[in-house]
Amino acid sequence: MKQSHQPPLAGCASEAERRKRLGQYFTGVGLGRILAALAQAEKAESIVDPMAGTGDLLAACLEIGAAPASIAGIEIDRVARDACANRLPQADCILGSAFDPDTISRLRKTDWDLVIGNPPYVRYQSFSEKAAVEHVLPTATQVRTGLLRALPNLSALDAEDKRLFAHLINGYSGLSDLAVPSWILCASLVKTGGRLALVVPEAWLTRDYATIVHYLLFRWFEIEFIVEDEHASWFDDAQVKTTLIVARRVKRRASALVRADSSTYCHILISSAAASTESPIGRIALAGGSRPERDFAKQAQSWRRDGARHLSGLVRARPVSLKLAYRNMVAAASRQKWFAVIGETGSQMSQSIHISYEIDDWLARQGIAPSFATFESQGVAVGQGLRTGANSFFYADGARSSGRIVLSFSGPLAGLTAWVPDSVARPVIRRQSELPAGFAVSPEFATGWALDLRQHALPEDLGEADMFSSVYECMPESIAAVVRAAGRANFGTDTKPQKVWNLTAVSPNIRPAARGMPPRHWYMLPDFVARHLPDILLARVNSSTPRAYLNKARQCLIDANFSTMWTLPLSKWSAAALLAFMNSAWAQAVIETSGAVMGGGALKVEATHLRRFPVPAFDEEQLCKLSRYGDELAVMEEYAEVETVLNNINAVVGEAVGCDREGIKELQRIARAGQERRSKHNTKKGARDCGEIC
Repeated sequence: MKQSHQPPLAGCASEAERRKRLGQYFTGVGLGRILAALAQAEKAESIVDPMAGTGDLLAACLEIGAAPASIAGIEIDRVARDACANRLPQADCILGSAFDPDTISRLRKTDWDLVIGNPPYVRYQSFSEKAAVEHVLPTATQVRTGLLRALPNLSALDAEDKRLFAHLINGYSGLSDLAVPSWILCASLVKTGGRLALVVPEAWLTRDYATIVHYLLFRWFEIEFIVEDEHASWFDDAQVKTTLIVARRVKRRASALVRADSSTYCHILISSAAASTESPIGRIALAGGSRPERDFAKQAQSWRRDGARHLSGLVRARPVSLKLAYRNMVAAASRQKWFAVIGETGSQMSQSIHISYEIDDWLARQGIAPSFATFESQGVAVGQGLRTGANSFFYADGARSSGRIVLSFSGPLAGLTAWVPDSVARPVIRRQSELPAGFAVSPEFATGWALDLRQHALPEDLGEADMFSSVYECMPESIAAVVRAAGRANFGTDTKPQKVWNLTAVSPNIRPAARGMPPRHWYMLPDFVARHLPDILLARVNSSTPRAYLNKARQCLIDANFSTMWTLPLSKWSAAALLAFMNSAWAQAVIETSGAVMGGGALKVEATHLRRFPVPAFDEEQLCKLSRYGDELAVMEEYAEVETVLNNINAVVGEAVGCDREGIKELQRIARAGQERRSKHNTKKGARDCGEIC
């Protein structure tokens, strides 16, 4: 698919590097025409793109027949803005940050029939001063402040809209990427009856920080289309999968919780095999064919209007219940402070569980409606493993020898070794490559070790006059030499050297003596808590369906590369029962359909996904069986034996859910189908997937 390119700026290593720093992944007119056609751009009297780039989306609107009285774009990068202005002389192409109210004030209007955009795929926390743009890139604080300052002058919003939008602006997570405030900005510019049409990362469907966007859509918009890039082929240079969304602005609802049970939107999945050199749908046969994107949009409108399904090798469409989407939004939002602040509380709250479309459809086909609970309500906690902030210092390879552990360090400390006692090293599972063939981890097979120096100090930190000198033991000399070397080493880059104690996740370890408390030094990790020493671990990023592992007797530390689970004192769940359940067909299907799919096809499973996991209602006998089977699973490695135990586990889970053996097989097919879809990401394959819109 064609992309827009500009010559590199003087002083930039390459144009590609520069665009990456800015988060620029220009849409291309082919994809833009699909988005513009679905948004009915040809009917819009006014069109704006607040992050216009080189003008691909605005040009796409014109190419499908739009003839607006007003057309405008905002772009912070002069090179891209100048390209846009030269390409579209009829458009007002404004240089500046869309989050600057002074820039917004330069628009001819602030209420638009169509707001179309492709927000930057970058975290503003990572904006680089080397981006070589005329305008200073905004910080997180400037983005939020700018939005708040712009609100009073946005004519598409009434006074109550502005009050509620202010809560949303103040409430979105500081960890969100720039797409979230971009959503809020774009939505605030759409007049009632107008449309919002965006290219967005697929993560907006599943990430907790994007829940605020879902809420905004439910309260002020009617979702019409979500279009998915099945094989992550639309952007060769982006590391994320993307979707298109089109939504029509409606009069503000009294609450986002007001939802007609029968309302749906149309979800469309487009195969990479549908693409020609000119368009992502160029190979789809349509009647007429002279205006492929508009013809495709016309067909999509009929699917949406009729609530129809369409299945072919190149494109698949299905209606998705907005009631289900709403329940899933509330499940995530109910844990977030802004939801209560904005006034969304009361009896309409959900059970805080997430049911994916595929699982909801499976339940309907099975004719069952089981009750579900969260892990939290069952006395099972969920979190993330240990984040050291300086793995090349706190982690080392090692093996036991003569009653001690021989540690070998890497990174800035490569070549250093130390012989240490158990008192200063703890077994740790750092990455997936260290996981065993079976279903349990233990110190016996650990190859990674974490420095646990919480009870030790360097001799020079134990001054005779120090009233707390007796609190810490003197650090063994072999490891003291490593600590001193770490203090001299560069943990940054050649251009940006950095001391280990200045790293953002290490500096909080430092604490001066105060109120009878001894000092804490940079080489002392924080105290370990249950999420660091859990019962169960699952890799956060998975190429295949995640496998759950038992942490025997909670003896191994678990790194932040893993999501972690542990039973609380009064829980009816045992660690073994949890191991069994998390390896069941039900768990695999739920995880596969609710995790976040990354650009390369990996599945990301965060603690937030597990907190919303639908847990069936097990009775005590069923939990006892799961515990017994989990104990068996933990000691098995032979596939034939494992398959028998997994079948037994699935029988228990199936009984609790209310499905038979065939239902379990279908769950397994759902999980496999998800893996197969992910395996096709970033490939141009699919020639065998031929099909036409009927």
